[in-house]
Amino acid sequence: MKFPIKLKRIILTLFLCIGLTEASIAGSCPDGSDPIKSVSEDGTYFVFNCGATKNSTSQANDKTTPTKKRAFAQSPEIKSHSADLDVKNHEVVFSPGVLNELLNRVISKLEYDFSKHKLARNVKDLSCGFKIERVFYGNSELGELEGWNLAEGAITIKNADVEFSNRSSWNMEGLSTDTKYLRDEVNIKLTEDGHFVGRMAYFGRLIKEGEVPVEPLYVTLTKHKRSKPINLKNLRNSAELWIDVEDWQGGAMFVSNCR
Repeated sequence: MKFPIKLKRIILTLFLCIGLTEASIAGSCPDGSDPIKSVSEDGTYFVFNCGATKNSTSQANDKTTPTKKRAFAQSPEIKSHSADLDVKNHEVVFSPGVLNELLNRVISKLEYDFSKHKLARNVKDLSCGFKIERVFYGNSELGELEGWNLAEGAITIKNADVEFSNRSSWNMEGLSTDTKYLRDEVNIKLTEDGHFVGRMAYFGRLIKEGEVPVEPLYVTLTKHKRSKPINLKNLRNSAELWIDVEDWQGGAMFVSNCR
C-alpha cells in the first residue's frame, strides 16, 4: 500500500511531535523523575502522570536501603579503619608463686577501712586472755558452740590497737602452727563501745596427719548482733565476740581476765 507524499509528511510530523513531547517532559516531575506514560480511558490520546505516591516512594526507599548498607559495609575506608582498631589478646602465664605475690600487692588480704568506726582511745596496755570456739550452723540458724578451742592465748590492747601475744597459737595443725599468722596476719582494732573490727587470718579446719595443708581464710570482724562487747568500765565481765566465717561455720572469741 502506497501513501501519498503529503500523507507521509503528515505521519512523519506526528511522530516527531510525539517524540519531542516525550523528550520535553522527561524529568519534569517534582522529584526529578520521568512522568509515567499511559493511554486515556477512551484510547484516543496519551496521558503523562507523575504517579509516585508516598507509599511508592517509601517502597523505593526501602528497596534502596539494603543497597546503601551493602555499599557502606564494603567501603574500603571502613575496612581500613576497622583493621586499625583490631585488638589482639595475648595470654600471659605466671607461676603460682608470682601470681600470688602480684595479687597480694594489688589488694591486701588485711586491708580494712577503720574510718567508719569510732575507735577506742586512752586504753593503756590492757592484757586479756582469749579463746576462739567454733560455731556450727548445720543444725540451727542460731548456731551451736562446739566447746573446743580453735585458738587460744593472750592479747594486748593499747589505745585501739589489738595484738596477739607470742604465747598465742592456733590449734588446727597444718599451716596454723606457724606463729606468723597471729603475729603478722592480723589487722584488728578496738572500738570505743568494746567491739573488735578489722580483718585477720582464720583457720577453721583441722588438718589431720597426712592431709594436704590449706591456706587460712581471711575473715572480717564486725559489730556482730550476737556479740557481747568488752566493757571497758567493768573489766571483770567476759566478752563474747562473734565472727562470721562461712555458711556452715563461724567463730566466737571469748575475752576474759583483762587487767
